[in-house]
Amino acid sequence: MGRRRRTLSRLPTKPKLTPIAIYVLLALLCVGGLFFSKQNLVKTINGKVLDAYSGQPLGGVTLVLTNDRQQARTAGIVQTFKTATDNFGVFQFPQATEGYSIAAENNNYRPYQASQSGLTSLEIKMVPTLLRGQVKDANGNPLPRTQVTLGSKSVETGSDGSFSFSDVPESGTIQARAAGFRKGSVQFSKSVRSDITLQPFNVKGAYIAPADIAGPSTLNNVLNSLSSTELTAVVIDLKDESGKVLYNSKVPVAAGAIAGNDKRIPDLQALVKTLQAKNFYVIARIVGFQDPVLTDLKPEWSIKSKSTGKAWVDTGSYNWVNPYNRDSWEYYLGLSEEAAKAGVDEIQFDGFHFPVLGKLDDINYALPEGRTSNETTRMDTIIGFFKAARDKLSPLGVYTSITVYGTALVEGGDLGIGMNVATLAPQVDYISPQIYPSEWSPGSFGIDKPAIKPYDLVRQAMLSAKSLLKDRLSQVRPWLQDFSRGEAIYGEAQVRDEIRAVLEIQKKDVGGWILFNPGSRYTVAAIPPKS
Repeated sequence: MGRRRRTLSRLPTKPKLTPIAIYVLLALLCVGGLFFSKQNLVKTINGKVLDAYSGQPLGGVTLVLTNDRQQARTAGIVQTFKTATDNFGVFQFPQATEGYSIAAENNNYRPYQASQSGLTSLEIKMVPTLLRGQVKDANGNPLPRTQVTLGSKSVETGSDGSFSFSDVPESGTIQARAAGFRKGSVQFSKSVRSDITLQPFNVKGAYIAPADIAGPSTLNNVLNSLSSTELTAVVIDLKDESGKVLYNSKVPVAAGAIAGNDKRIPDLQALVKTLQAKNFYVIARIVGFQDPVLTDLKPEWSIKSKSTGKAWVDTGSYNWVNPYNRDSWEYYLGLSEEAAKAGVDEIQFDGFHFPVLGKLDDINYALPEGRTSNETTRMDTIIGFFKAARDKLSPLGVYTSITVYGTALVEGGDLGIGMNVATLAPQVDYISPQIYPSEWSPGSFGIDKPAIKPYDLVRQAMLSAKSLLKDRLSQVRPWLQDFSRGEAIYGEAQVRDEIRAVLEIQKKDVGGWILFNPGSRYTVAAIPPKS
């Protein structure tokens, strides 16, 4: 039989063709789905930046938006965008993921940073860190060169009485002090401006000897004798020329320097409160560098003799601490800080200079090789000490002053001891020259006998101070003589003439005055009565 022929019915079926339109449709669906998915991931962020305290819009603020990394990769956009606010504080980020963080920075504002999820409308409030203000007197006049303190920071006002602090907390207290005014303070809270008004205060003081301070009955006798006068201040010794510390100090080195009971203040804080309760401004006097007690306790701090290698001695048989040795500074600054914390109103530094009398060419300051003791190094050292004192005491709100020789008002340079008044004045609140007429040589200021012409001598010395310190005259608060010496017999007329001479020169630029009598016995009739 022949081979059977296949029929057409057994041939393979022809495959069916899918319309191209269906593929196109599927592709479009995929692309569209991806497009709408990305569109759902990407959002536009609109916002405004405001001052947190005033609510005012902030222009020019730099903003950085950082998208979630994975979401940004899925959405096909960059992770970080940067922009700035316009004059109305408005900003926009066109491409942001569901989750993102935003940061804002602007001068004088605390940096802002926050993470967000889903929010598309933002209101950012930035906290100011700049506080401005002005110090004025009771009549509204600006007070230049006023010391203003906020915490550990201290600045001086400009010629218009203005000041500013950066990086300030949301709340705090500002203190201000100026020569011739009472200390003032003001509290601020969530503020960018805080002004201070200071009330005038004239320091009219008298020195009270340690023996009178130590005994309650003798102190009361002195205070009662002065109660009818216009005196507003008293000066008390906390450390004297002998090196003795006259109160129960807790400064470690002072333990070996504390005086006996007859001259020691039993409770400094209680004494200060007692004096202030009687409306006295309390000035605590600390004598330094001429210090025979400290040089015994710390011989390595003393000035040495070139010829003997031992402690150098001046003509008064006193040893001196080496001012160039800064270790000793901490001792004196520790005493002053202790006094400030006890509540005294002012620290008066006396004797903080280089030696005056003796064989000065025999002094060995033990300076490093190549460095010599000259006017520049002396002034740098003394200024350095008072800057350190200011840094330590300013946050405590206490005034500072320096006692200087009266001749420092008329002679140029540093007197060979680091005492240039014009250079030292900016470092303290008051300068107290010792203008004792009996201490001046015949012919001073052309006056044949200064000791018996107190009005003429004091007036000329104050005129010299005015010429030397110019617009800082308000800082000059002289020591005046209320004691007799030699042919200079001082009573009501002489003391009154001294006070009159000071007031004539000071006029409205009042810095005040302080009377000195070594035994605290004053010519009450010469002091103007209490008004």
